[in-house]
Amino acid sequence: MARSKEYLESLVRELAKLPTEVEWVELKCNNKDPERIAKYISGLSNVAVLWEKPKAYLIWGIENSTHKVVGTDFKYRQAKKGNEELEAWLVRMVNPKINFRFYEVPMGKDEQGNDVSVTMIEIPAAETEPTKFEKIAYIRVGTNLKPLVDYKEKEAELWSMFDTTPYELRTAYFNATDEAVAALLDYTKYYDKLELPIPSNREKMLEDFEKEKFIRRNDAKHWDITNYGVLMLAKNFRKFEGLIRRGIRVIRYQDDTRLHGIDEETFNSGYAISFEEVVKYIMTISSHEEILEGNIRKKVTTFPEIAIRELLANIMIHQALEQKGTNPMVELFSDRIEFSNAGAPLVAIERIVDTVPVSRNENIAGFMHRCGICEERGSGYDKIIGETGRFSLLAPRIENQNNQFTKVVMFASIPFELTSKEDRIRTCYMHACLAYVRFGAIGNADVRELFGFDKTEKTKASRIIKDTVEAGLIKPVDESTAPRYMKYIPHWA
Repeated sequence: MARSKEYLESLVRELAKLPTEVEWVELKCNNKDPERIAKYISGLSNVAVLWEKPKAYLIWGIENSTHKVVGTDFKYRQAKKGNEELEAWLVRMVNPKINFRFYEVPMGKDEQGNDVSVTMIEIPAAETEPTKFEKIAYIRVGTNLKPLVDYKEKEAELWSMFDTTPYELRTAYFNATDEAVAALLDYTKYYDKLELPIPSNREKMLEDFEKEKFIRRNDAKHWDITNYGVLMLAKNFRKFEGLIRRGIRVIRYQDDTRLHGIDEETFNSGYAISFEEVVKYIMTISSHEEILEGNIRKKVTTFPEIAIRELLANIMIHQALEQKGTNPMVELFSDRIEFSNAGAPLVAIERIVDTVPVSRNENIAGFMHRCGICEERGSGYDKIIGETGRFSLLAPRIENQNNQFTKVVMFASIPFELTSKEDRIRTCYMHACLAYVRFGAIGNADVRELFGFDKTEKTKASRIIKDTVEAGLIKPVDESTAPRYMKYIPHWA
């Protein structure tokens, strides 16, 4: 992201105010040795991790002892290593590649009226491995630059800190003013969702957002907005380059194929803001059927709203945010709804009902729970299986697609004769799991009710139970019980 002149000057002045030269800032006047610069890029990138700083800085034009801005004659665009431009040489020699950037920053005039400028390199913290120059990683220790291998404890600490910052808490938008935070994030909806009064001053809002980890102070004393803040409260994802594809995309098709789309909508506001709107939209465009209650004809939805709410919350919360390429999606067909998100399931599919779920995005899960949108722990799939069963629907099919995506398919009501053996077994098993976590078991009568059989169709229910037992998914509670009274639990129980 481009930096404004105002931001750069403010940043330099804030760094110059530091009482002593900290390890993640190196101040110079005119030292221009290319190899020394490359070593500093390595050392500062690595030490930024230890200081938990997203950036480190190498600045020419500030006195080391007094921190007075004196300016420099170092012009990086004119500097070379051999016949190669300095910047190009540094990009080639520093590995892994990091997006360090040179800036020439005008700082006004000195006491004699001369224009003063400094040259600065903004250096990102190493992310997954130490940053190296010529295959050697360096580290800043006090004011000294040393090979990392000579400091085993720091090397171990550095490796332990890689990848510890969750994607949620990384920066989505740099250097926002107080006004920009209020313009980009919908703070009124934040207080509305939590049923709190809107504060009378902006300072209180910023304080609350900082505590929530939606924003954090940067080195220029402005605000960096986190991915978490954007994903929860953004007025428009399109204002944030790295999160444009995070909006919930809803598509309705004409039939049971993807050949003819009828409606398509992408919801580009934060999940805490848009959740109810997305649910309402899905319920409006999803299929309905007419029933008679006495002499009154009523329209009822094909799919239970509770199940839709839970599955929608899942694709928001459990998506792999760092995985690029596709929005969380809801696709409506004539015979089913498919919910899909980036990232493989984090628990075994066959244990999805009874296992305490693991979230990729703990902050998002926690905040959406506080907003009353979802369950933070536990009963999500219990509700989904319970509600689809109450509507006499097949249990949803959960798919792990090449360890890259998760898809959940919720089926509309299908005549029993058109269901597959696989569908029947899955439904019987999932409801055995649901019964077990509720301290029960299933029998012939439960399966008849689940599939809408009458009392004369015990044989059909027995066939489903037999197939599920033979598939190794359920087992009798007590094999000595008479067949008509036999109860079944999951194979793992």
